Amino acid sequence: MLVEKFLNHISNWGKFWFGLIFLGSIFNEILEQFTMLSGSSFLWILAFGSGAMIGLVAKIRGAWL
Repeated sequence: MLVEKFLNHISNWGKFWFGLIFLGSIFNEILEQFTMLSGSSFLWILAFGSGAMIGLVAKIRGAWL
């Protein structure tokens, strides 16, 4: 029951999680390399937040198509 709910959640929100984890990690690494503020929590929030927003937009657009 719990595993089924978890797998259902992952299949419905997969694009969001992809954006948050994968794209957020890439954005975080790019910002760490090219800014003087490396190690700042602001950069971490900016990187993973923009990855999450891209994932959320992809999820919403996928639902409309």
